[in-house]
Amino acid sequence: MQHLPIRCYYTTYGQVYIGLEFTDHRYPDNIIIIQVSNLKKFSELTGDEMTPDVINKLGWLIPERTIKRIIDYDDSYRQRKTHYPSTFYSEQNRNVMFIFGAGASANCVFGTESEIELFRGDTLRPPLGNELFSPKFKHYYQSYQGVKQSLHFLQDENANVEELFEEEWDDISEGNNTVLKRHINIQYYIQEILQKASFCVCSNYNEKNLFAKLANKLQKAYSRNPSKKFAFVSFNQDTILEFFLEEQFGKKIDKLEDYISDNRGPFAIFKPHGSWNWGWKFPNTEAYSGHTPQKLFSDGVDFDNLYFDLLGNHIDMVDWSDWGRNSSFNPNGLGSVGIDKSSISLIPNHGNLNHYFPSILLPYRDKDDFTMPSSHLKRMTSYFEYVETLIIIGWKGNEAAFNRLLFDNSNNLKRIIVADPTPTVVEKNLSSLISRKGIELIKYSSFEDFIKHGISYAIN
Repeated sequence: MQHLPIRCYYTTYGQVYIGLEFTDHRYPDNIIIIQVSNLKKFSELTGDEMTPDVINKLGWLIPERTIKRIIDYDDSYRQRKTHYPSTFYSEQNRNVMFIFGAGASANCVFGTESEIELFRGDTLRPPLGNELFSPKFKHYYQSYQGVKQSLHFLQDENANVEELFEEEWDDISEGNNTVLKRHINIQYYIQEILQKASFCVCSNYNEKNLFAKLANKLQKAYSRNPSKKFAFVSFNQDTILEFFLEEQFGKKIDKLEDYISDNRGPFAIFKPHGSWNWGWKFPNTEAYSGHTPQKLFSDGVDFDNLYFDLLGNHIDMVDWSDWGRNSSFNPNGLGSVGIDKSSISLIPNHGNLNHYFPSILLPYRDKDDFTMPSSHLKRMTSYFEYVETLIIIGWKGNEAAFNRLLFDNSNNLKRIIVADPTPTVVEKNLSSLISRKGIELIKYSSFEDFIKHGISYAIN
């Protein structure tokens, strides 16, 4: 074996690995990149121990064909950008946090049975994960070649979308760029669906909306006690929550910083999987003449091309401070860096989506990633320390990276409230948190049940 100096390895799938490169005759079409802190452990391995599983605990075994560019590592890169949120004002009360999943948006309308059925039958009712590629969206997905090429398995009656995308990510990380270009195309499709669903709900189901009721209750509590703040973690990429919070509190969200400006406002919103109205703006917005998804697909653009040629360059588009954060929620303590999420822009409600690459994480089952600005991630992680009451609505608790941060930092948690018709799934996924000594678990059968019977107790 031999190794070269510390270098940065840029991959077709957008991740940048930093470490020492090794070659090994047992893996002729691969390179081994070992994290510097693990060099001693790696050097002590015997030949029999040099398995892919062991290598991937100390670094990365990567197909050579996925490496797009290599540059020498310069430690000064880490000082290029720092993205720190303002510190918390200590006199504020931050003991309540809500977590929303797709079930909250999909079941946010109340009223008579006929009113609820009307909503359930609406084509643009916010979809659950397995409904994203339903035939009811044919009017939309027929414009996306990458979606159409995926329907043969995404519309299978037994399809688990998260598992299927996770399996395909394995193909992408092995260098399958045909799959990658489909995923990029699918991101644009999901962006359009969730934009349309958000507009539909906020325009047509405003009067009987549970998010409106929730926001109204919270606004009244805040009015009585302005030091009381509310935090929201939304894994939903729609903007229904934001719409009703803005409406009830009279606070506009005009830029990304407004999502976490709870020092001077009543709430903070964290969106680990991004949002349809977040994106990186192309410097040349007219490059694809209003047909960006189609052109990126036909050109076979991979993430390296997209991030480091079309959106920026291979130095400035990297968040070099990302290494430490990634290592903190990687199960093996491995750090890598990727695209600078602090350069995400807020897309105006009626802005041209073709001018942006959407900041949306596809629904992978186990992929440990967030697509939110680093200042948002820092703020969210810090917020966990203050939370005493955690309210979970329509979320199954199946986000590995998020769960590790939550479990490691929520040391003052006293109460977990679950509003879900199948709470056992949540209980299983969050068992190590729920089983802590002194934790009170309270369950409600639905979002509506919680609003009717639990909201006052939860926020006071």
